[in-house]
Amino acid sequence: MNKINYDKKMQNAMKKIPVGTKLLLHVCCAPCLTYCLTRLVEHFDVTLYYANDNIDTKDEWQKRLDEVARLVDVVNNGKYEVVPSCPVKLVVKDYNGEHFAMWARHFADQPEGEYRCTRCFAMRLGDTHEYARKNAFDYFATTLTVSQYKNSEMLNLVGYEIEKEGGAKWLPTDFKKNYGYDQSIVLSNKYELYRQHYCGCKFSKVGEEIEK
Repeated sequence: MNKINYDKKMQNAMKKIPVGTKLLLHVCCAPCLTYCLTRLVEHFDVTLYYANDNIDTKDEWQKRLDEVARLVDVVNNGKYEVVPSCPVKLVVKDYNGEHFAMWARHFADQPEGEYRCTRCFAMRLGDTHEYARKNAFDYFATTLTVSQYKNSEMLNLVGYEIEKEGGAKWLPTDFKKNYGYDQSIVLSNKYELYRQHYCGCKFSKVGEEIEK
């Protein structure tokens, strides 16, 4: 069975979506955001939603948020690769690391990329969709598909499932296509962004330490 090309699905969808349509984009960190912005901000009225209870400490959560805010300032001041059709906005969900830790501890022995990660994606995209629905956004999406360590098919399936709850529609993406991950590294270096070396939870940090 042929794999679905979610990047192509996004391109086809955007041909039918008017410029200026409201998109709520879940953002995990500034480095992942870089390339995604180049694909979206000329077409959509983008609001970023920073909802990441999976991050292991409040200090790390804040450090990543500060970098996202700094990148938004660069974009809105006309100093980025592309000029947005509308100023990029940033909304922050209050940090609740205990909520993530409460259920994640039951899946501590699972390797990265399996059920714990799927549920983490569902939690964060569910938070994003809820905010989008309550605030009349047309679409929601995530920057997570740019990472070479994230399963884009899994993320899109989760997004489509959440879409069934009504409200904002899921915008399919696979930002790692067209060398998106590589380009995010180049852009991160250009704008001197902090690039973390683990996804966010303590389990992914252990995996990174083992690889080293």
